[in-house]
Amino acid sequence: MKYVPGPEIFWLLLCSIALYISKSNISPTFAWDDFIDKSWFYIPALAVLTFGLFWLPGVEKNWLLPRIWVSCLLGGHFVLDRLMNAYSKQGPGAGIGYLAGLMFVFILLCIGSVVVKWIR
Repeated sequence: MKYVPGPEIFWLLLCSIALYISKSNISPTFAWDDFIDKSWFYIPALAVLTFGLFWLPGVEKNWLLPRIWVSCLLGGHFVLDRLMNAYSKQGPGAGIGYLAGLMFVFILLCIGSVVVKWIR
């Protein structure tokens, strides 16, 4: 059986990393707080990497764009939700980080879709 790389595998990996970070961000040090605080920027930046699948030769291109959209929106939601729940200083900042991250994912998906359709 041949395994095809896809955006779902990428987001499954990111979800497992977010789960590890959220379990290891415990008191008294809260070692991952600085990373979690900036994850609203890192997660959308990683979502852009899924558009690189269009240039891999072994990937089926017919339904790739809808798969990227669904996996990025769902994966971004689960990753940001897990990370923001693990943040030690709960408050409006964690909620705004979640919303900002998902808005950036959506904006970058729109831009990436236009670029991919224009180039290919």
